[in-house]
Amino acid sequence: MKIALIGGIGSGKSTVLDILADMGENVCDCDKIYDEICSTPEYVSQISREFGAVKDGKIDRGVLAKKVFSDPSQLKKLNQLAHPLIFARLNEIYARMDSDRLFVEVSAFDENMREYFDEVVLVKSCESSRIKRVMERNRVDEEFIRAVIGRQLSEQKMEDLADFVIINDGNRDELESQIEWLLQWLGY
Repeated sequence: MKIALIGGIGSGKSTVLDILADMGENVCDCDKIYDEICSTPEYVSQISREFGAVKDGKIDRGVLAKKVFSDPSQLKKLNQLAHPLIFARLNEIYARMDSDRLFVEVSAFDENMREYFDEVVLVKSCESSRIKRVMERNRVDEEFIRAVIGRQLSEQKMEDLADFVIINDGNRDELESQIEWLLQWLGY
């Protein structure tokens, strides 16, 4: 069973993933998988051909982000290149596991990814908490964070796609209780 953890920036997906790992669950992060993919010569070459966002043999993630986040058709093109590679890597990880459950943090979830996952868990939090977390973590201003939030799927859309919702507006004990409830809901 492949379970996506989704949510807006600063919602607490990584914290939930860390707690699940501490509980002995299999976990992985799509951002880390994508980082690995971005270092392969074949992918760098594809990005260079399609977007020209390569400098000194490496993908210029800032240039690429500006191109794809300002044009939905370019983002779709990037996703068509990246998603099959990410899913292939997830399949490799899943095949090597000793259990049948993998929690996957997906920071850039898009509705076309829904069919790949058996379950989707939304981690949500009030916007003011999210902004505060990201400002402290990334040392960026509120305007930047609001721009990122504006480019992500709306929380309502994510909730419509989710099978289970975790509210991350309390303390760690409350969050752990919800995660335990999630594991019970999944039948374990």
